[in-house]
Amino acid sequence: MMHEERRLPVWLAGVLMFAVVGLLAWRVLAVNVAEYFAREPGREAAALQWQSQHPRALFLQGMASAKAGAATETTLEQMREALRANPASGRSYVVLGRLQEAAGNLPAAQAAMESAALMSPRRTDVQMEVASFWMRRGDVARALQHWDIALAFNGEVRKTLFPGLLQLAENPATQPAFAPLLKKQLAWWPAFFAFAADQAKQVETVHALFALQQKGPNTITEAALRTFVGRLQREGLWTDAYFVWLNNLPGDQVNSVGNLFNGGFEYPLSNLGFDWIANKVPQVQVETAATFGSTGSRALHVSFQGSKLKYRHLYQHLLLPAGRYTLRGRVRPESLETSQGLQWAISCQGDAQAQALGTSERFLGSDQWRYFSTQFEVPEENCAAQTLRLELVGRAALDLEARGGIWFDDLVIERQKLD
Repeated sequence: MMHEERRLPVWLAGVLMFAVVGLLAWRVLAVNVAEYFAREPGREAAALQWQSQHPRALFLQGMASAKAGAATETTLEQMREALRANPASGRSYVVLGRLQEAAGNLPAAQAAMESAALMSPRRTDVQMEVASFWMRRGDVARALQHWDIALAFNGEVRKTLFPGLLQLAENPATQPAFAPLLKKQLAWWPAFFAFAADQAKQVETVHALFALQQKGPNTITEAALRTFVGRLQREGLWTDAYFVWLNNLPGDQVNSVGNLFNGGFEYPLSNLGFDWIANKVPQVQVETAATFGSTGSRALHVSFQGSKLKYRHLYQHLLLPAGRYTLRGRVRPESLETSQGLQWAISCQGDAQAQALGTSERFLGSDQWRYFSTQFEVPEENCAAQTLRLELVGRAALDLEARGGIWFDDLVIERQKLD
């Protein structure tokens, strides 16, 4: 005879079901309340009362202890609990590392920081914390590796990191730490170099960084070179500036180097170093363009559309030894209307009161291509560099209103032969 199947009484099954549902409801409630408290600043302890292993609450409590430098076995165990709950959390490894560091356990701190960097290779905050750890340990080279990662993934940290990196570059003791880093391509390096060239207290720092980058794949960009050469020029280091500019010229332009560069205007105006500088101003257009009668394929064209400013924004810095010179070239005005004309002016490099060396004839109206020339002398003293500048003549506002255009080609500066 088969035994009859035993079943729970209906009332007992109901009680058990109610208990299970109640337990699940309590669990859901506890998790949600713990999550609520974990997201409220300073309520981590309340969150842990509802859920003793809440990862975020454990992390935040450990972080608070780390910031206060209070590393106890309890806080260390809390961070271990947080990592058991979320073993891939780079931020938790950072906090554990800081706690171990505060407790004096440097090997454990180093291991935790290395794990943090490994678990969160793209988290800027983690990489910055790891870099700070290595700086506290005096290992600048390893700190730079993690700052490199942070800069590569988050351009916003440049404004935060660049001043500190510059301080390291300015310190002779820490400057060599940049050398290993510069053996690889760094996306952020051109921007940092330009920042250093502009902001460094000593120009020797910029020279050193320039020399370091020359040994690796981080070739200087045009923008960074412009800043570097400009800094050297502002410092009055004209010869240094000239050779930095010269050594970075494209190979096909080296043959145009002379007393005046690119006087045939066959190359684009680079606004750099000892090439033509054309600062943009309203209602004035400066360009090199094809036109009839030019010697090569292009000539310089300056057009005015009713501008009313003292135009002197096209110029080239020169490095002429003392002696007598002749500026010559070809010109073609095109309906150029201005009160007193347009001229080339040569002066010693300096402020607005710099010594004038000579001016060309004044150009007005319309004409065919024709030659012009003017002579000037560079003195022995106080004239290490010079500037050739195109400028409107006049002082009053009515003198400076200009319309029309003008073309130039074949500009050269020749040293006069001694009798």
